Amino acid sequence: MQHFKTTSVKRTISTILFVSLSTLIYSQNSKTKIEENRFIERRDNKFGITDSLKNVIIPFKYDFIEFKNQRLIIRNNNLNGLFSLDNKELIPIEFEFILPRKNDRFILWKKNSINGLSDTNGKIIIPIKYKRVSSTENDDFYITENENNLNGVYDYNGKNIIPEEYKFYTVDKYKIFATKNNKVQIIDIQNSKNNIDLDKKIELIETIRHYSMDENLFQIIKKENKYGIINSKNETIIPIIYDEIKSSENWKYFIIKQKNKIGLININGIVTKEPIYDNIQLRKEYIILKRKNLKDEYYSYEN
Repeated sequence: MQHFKTTSVKRTISTILFVSLSTLIYSQNSKTKIEENRFIERRDNKFGITDSLKNVIIPFKYDFIEFKNQRLIIRNNNLNGLFSLDNKELIPIEFEFILPRKNDRFILWKKNSINGLSDTNGKIIIPIKYKRVSSTENDDFYITENENNLNGVYDYNGKNIIPEEYKFYTVDKYKIFATKNNKVQIIDIQNSKNNIDLDKKIELIETIRHYSMDENLFQIIKKENKYGIINSKNETIIPIIYDEIKSSENWKYFIIKQKNKIGLININGIVTKEPIYDNIQLRKEYIILKRKNLKDEYYSYEN
């Protein structure tokens, strides 16, 4: 499932980058205040915690210590655990990643890609058994994927409000494009009374999220071998008339295909490049349009 894979990968990369930058900050023996009477210190390439009287609260034997959600994520031998500021082990050092979320939650990720969720006291909120756990925008709901590649939703307190019986596609805040037993829906995870049943002939197509500022999320759909795009209100963004639609490097544009030729359309339904091209090469800020025996054309995305 592209959306959740991308989300997890981006969070992993962000975590790795943060750790790398943090390690650079602690490149030499150093001391950083994190609470009124607690300091992260580095001595001879090992991290520990001291108080204002220089008493050692957590011994200097760890590879890295990070302070998040009023807790310490402690790393040793490439594994992570969760500790209190007074050296109480809340979660043992056995996780590949511990990813802090808002609302005092931590996504736990084991080396064999088994995920779960805990609170700041180490209580397991979502069982550590899922292939993937990701959060909604405000971290008040958590989306799971089980070993059968089916998705469900837990609330902040760990109540399973949607069982793992669905395949999720695009997640737009609290609205999720989903299928269950060949039934296509737009699920409202805040209020199931607002769920929308889509036409039985509609098929959902994997749609990339670009993680751009102010991005609006859309869903590519297929109906009777034609493609179009709708939003989470079930409003048509691009009519279902094309032979194929794919995401581009810019969320405001999609690649369209008609009669084996490729073009470009924006989210206002305006065809900015007619489908007369044989190939399109995507770049972050522009595209290259190719036609046989003709000079390449360059098109810069409009803001």
